[in-house]
Amino acid sequence: MSEYGQESLWRDTATADSKRARDLAARLERRAKAEDEVAARDTYLGLLDISAGERVLDVGCGSGAVTRDIARRVGNTGLAVGLDPSPALLAVARELAHEAGLGGHVEFHEGDARRLPFPDRSFDAAVCVTVLSHVPKGEAAIPELVRVLRPGGRLGVFDLDTDMTAFTHPDRSLTRRIVAAASDATAVNGWLVRTLPLLFQRAGLIDVRARGFFPLETHLQSFYASMADRCAEAAVKAGVVTESEGRAWLRAFHDQGAQGPIVAGRLHIFVWGRKPA
Repeated sequence: MSEYGQESLWRDTATADSKRARDLAARLERRAKAEDEVAARDTYLGLLDISAGERVLDVGCGSGAVTRDIARRVGNTGLAVGLDPSPALLAVARELAHEAGLGGHVEFHEGDARRLPFPDRSFDAAVCVTVLSHVPKGEAAIPELVRVLRPGGRLGVFDLDTDMTAFTHPDRSLTRRIVAAASDATAVNGWLVRTLPLLFQRAGLIDVRARGFFPLETHLQSFYASMADRCAEAAVKAGVVTESEGRAWLRAFHDQGAQGPIVAGRLHIFVWGRKPA
């Protein structure tokens, strides 16, 4: 494979047209409603100790699902700010925030996580959710995020570890080959999250901690089960498996799902820390 992330859904989202943006937004909103995702989001936003009246930044906000949750926490006296490089996705995010009755304390801005368009010390907290693994040189966002925090401000990054993907399947060997190939193809750096604690420390944060989450779903119509198709396709395109192997693997996965509950999911890690006061 010549380059990581060739099959990433989030490749070149900045230039996405309205149709593609709405398709991506629907996917993001579907994931945001999954039971384990809701629980994880409630936990990691709680670990950041977001409270009423604060200004909080959500970098790579997409459809604004996390931004809306932040807005509910900061209330009418605070401000949730979503940032994304995609004008089309931001249009959807504004619509959804308005429909949720949150327009008065939510703002959305176009911009790049690695070059934030905000002055120093602008926010009480910042969060970045499943973004940096899809961004070339995503690690460059960490010093920028620290820069815009006020003294004592908190930073949290929640991202995926693409190698740690689980599917119920009878063929262990083939599943491992497909997951490994998809790990490289569907993210620019599926291992970036493993380096975040050190990156946080180097950027000057203190009290750095990490916690793992493994959102799982148990039926074929779920968000995580739908990843199986993309994983198989990525492995075929990478030349790791043949088309017939990819089809056979998917058929066996769907056969398992037809028999009853399955497991489909992926490890996510939340890393958080504090800027010295």
